[in-house]
Amino acid sequence: METLKKLYNTFSKVERYCIFGVFFFATVSVVINVLGRKLFGFSFNWLEELNRYILVACTFVGASIAVTEGLHPKMDSVVGLFKGRAHLVVIALSTLVFTIFAIIMTYYAVIQLKNMMIISAVTATLKVPVYVFFAFITIG
Repeated sequence: METLKKLYNTFSKVERYCIFGVFFFATVSVVINVLGRKLFGFSFNWLEELNRYILVACTFVGASIAVTEGLHPKMDSVVGLFKGRAHLVVIALSTLVFTIFAIIMTYYAVIQLKNMMIISAVTATLKVPVYVFFAFITIG
């Protein structure tokens, strides 16, 4: 069990550092692209498209981190209205509703991912299969 905890903690740290690195790259590249456009009248279209997909990937992977930390979307104001046993029931109900929602979203994300693989769609400027980026929705 201890080995599993260490593995999980290591994976979580790697995940956070990767998200930070990718998001930092996206931020710097957006600044460079804006400066290039304003100063030289030139920008990289492929970089703009890549940043769009990076933002989507970071959003969904970040959401998975939030869930593991217990920071998933919930109605704190509603939960705060209840005390004692009712408070625990509302928390359990909230978690159940969110879990059902997450399962439904994952189901439709897998269907969408399969469809993207079937039609072999590629991004406009990067020429990368779209399913590569849609996989982050399913993973997240």
